[in-house]
Amino acid sequence: DESQGLRISNGKLTLELGKSGLFEFTIYPTHPYYDTVFPMLSIVEVFREELSIFRGRVLNIKYGFHNEKQVTCEGELAFLLDSIIGPHFVSGSFSEYFDYIIDIHNAQVEEAKRFTRGSITVADFLPFEVLEDYYFLTSYETLNKRMVEPSGGYLQVRHEYGSMYLDLISPEMNISNVS
Repeated sequence: DESQGLRISNGKLTLELGKSGLFEFTIYPTHPYYDTVFPMLSIVEVFREELSIFRGRVLNIKYGFHNEKQVTCEGELAFLLDSIIGPHFVSGSFSEYFDYIIDIHNAQVEEAKRFTRGSITVADFLPFEVLEDYYFLTSYETLNKRMVEPSGGYLQVRHEYGSMYLDLISPEMNISNVS
């Protein structure tokens, strides 16, 4: 079987609604992609049959006794940890603030870590006119503090039409109903 040489060992996938998720696995020096796995650079995707169930970056690598790499990956939501939102004063709608955070994030990261605004199903619940923040927080922290926690919703990353979308979903919504 040709795919035998592409196997990894000890794969463990941990998924949680609204969280980045983790994928841990071991890759041996005989694997053809062994030399292409690097922390913070390599993207790993996990499929169940034809469906992608996890996509993220290599977070860290530990080496074992036989020079195998014990790899830990974090999901794409963690890309929001790579940008900083400084003190700001914003007036506008809930969805405009969401766009503001995404725009600042996208300006600070490389193209592969940029998001397109996706569905926002909590906007009707949380209108606001003015928002002030005096702290330097990551985009992830800002979204959680100012949008996710007050709404009770969760963030979700999805891929469609060649873009990576960031959704803010109401807890009443079913993931499969969001487009």
